[in-house]
Formats: sequence, C-alpha cells, structure tokens
Amino acid sequence: MFGKLRWILLLFPFFLSLGNAWAQLHPQEAVGRIVFDSFRYNNFKPFFERSIFALNEEEFKSFLYGIRNQSIRNELIALHRQPFPDDLITASSKWEIAFKHNWRGQWRHLSRNSPDFVREQSFLPILREARGYQIQWETVKLMAIEVLLPVSWKNGRFEVKGDADFDENSSNPRTLHFDRNLSYRLRPDNLTYSKAFMIGYEPEDSEKSYDRNIVGNGSGQGDVVVRFDQSSPDEVHYFCPDQKGAGGNIIIKNYSDFDKPNQRTDLLLTFSYGEPLQAYQILIPEVLWTPKGPLFCEKPKWLGETFSTRGLKFE
Repeated sequence: MFGKLRWILLLFPFFLSLGNAWAQLHPQEAVGRIVFDSFRYNNFKPFFERSIFALNEEEFKSFLYGIRNQSIRNELIALHRQPFPDDLITASSKWEIAFKHNWRGQWRHLSRNSPDFVREQSFLPILREARGYQIQWETVKLMAIEVLLPVSWKNGRFEVKGDADFDENSSNPRTLHFDRNLSYRLRPDNLTYSKAFMIGYEPEDSEKSYDRNIVGNGSGQGDVVVRFDQSSPDEVHYFCPDQKGAGGNIIIKNYSDFDKPNQRTDLLLTFSYGEPLQAYQILIPEVLWTPKGPLFCEKPKWLGETFSTRGLKFE
C-alpha cells in the first residue's frame, strides 16, 4: 500500500518541548510515542496524522520537489518513461523533468487511500496481532524507541542502511549521518559473521574506541546500540578491527541541523508485557521529514516476541 511512496523529504524542524528549552524530545521519538499510544488507547486519529496521508496536495508537491535525497529522487526518475534530452547530464536537471511529469501521478496514488482504508489496512492489523498474544495494553511498558539500521557485509566492507545526498560531489556512500539524542540499533546480519563492528575516535584503531553510550561496541556478536548526546564529538569512525578499509565516517548533528541528506529511517518500538516480562516489537518503517514534521510512509509491522534486547532494561 505504501510501497510506491519512497520519495519524501522537505526539511522543516518539528520542535517538541519537554518543559524547558534544554529538554527537547527528538521528533522521531515523539512520532514513536504518538504511534505507540495510538495502539495503546485504540485511537486512530493521531496515528493517521503521523502518516504520509496527512499531507494535502500542495504540501505533498512542495515536499516532494524539495527532497534532499538522491536515492528517493532516482526512484521517481526511473518512472519517467520518455527519453531525456541528450544535453541533460546532471541528476538535478533530470529531476526537474521527472518531477514535473510524474508528481501528479504519485499524488493520485496517495490520495486514493481514504482514512477508513488506512485504518483497515495499517492500524487494525496491529491490534489484531496484539490480541493474538493476549496483550493488555493498559499494563504494557514502552521500553525503547530506536532507529533500526541493518548492517551487512559486501565487497570487503560494511554496508549500513542509508540514503545518498543529492549533492553527488560531496556525498560519500560510506558516510553515515546520526542525530544526537536519538537511539540507533545496528543489527548485523549473517554475512557479517566474525566481522566485529566498532566505533572509534580514529579509523582502524581499536585502541581508541568510542564507548560512551554504546553497548556491544566491537563485540562481534549481536546488536550494537548507540546514542550520541551533546557531549559527543561531531565525527567518529566505524570500522572492523580485523580488516582494513571496511568502514567509514559517522557525522553527528543536532536534528535541527539540516545540512545532511534526508534519510528514510525505520523506528523500532520495543515494549514489555506479561509475567514474567517478555519483550515485543513493532516496526514503523520509512519515517521521513515533511512540512508537518516526521511522518511514516509504510504500514507498521508487528514483529512479535523478541529476545534481541541488548541495552534495554526490564522493569
């Protein structure tokens, strides 16, 4: 249902205060809480308002045109069936034509989905899955809201989920962009077996690992959980201590600093329930910045019970 909506991102701040100017909830965490509470209280309206369907036509048009994400732009350019003029050699010039010819078709696809349809296809299935596990929402505890980043191994290096910047001259596909005050869960797949993922102050130097607010750094097994804060440096490095050339840089910025590529992120909601306590997870895929703040663009997925709870505390 949401699969063709991979082209989104106009960057506007979405500030949510927690009581004073120095205690702000990261907007993506705010979205995670809103969506989770919509399930907890069986309240569809806030769920819908945090989805891509909350945009009207003009919001969608300006949002799509201004997107700073070459990966998403390429997907729309690929839908353009007419040949481009021979003198169009840059990605930006192709984008102008592809956008002009295709944005209305994407809007029509989006607008065909009524609130009732979204509720039936995306909201109610999560509640039905939870009932299958006999979840009593009034007694659950939300344990974590994290960005889930799959990590694989290809051509002698780590590959981490991410999107390219539209500035082809300055964007390095190995460079990762993380926000401060947002938790990330890097999940290695089977292809990374025996390849330890480490974050450090210097590339290729395991003696200078950066371990502040990181769980599983360089362990070589299981998830690596990291949360950079205001005291973290602006740049660190990820690498494999046993193989050179496997990593790259991690640029760390505040969420309100939009001098970075617009990225599609998957939010992982982990909550506990039962006696003894068991952890359950819901995935909110494709969260993107829009004029209305972060919105999700794929229907949530019930992941069920999980034992991958490194870095989380059961209370």
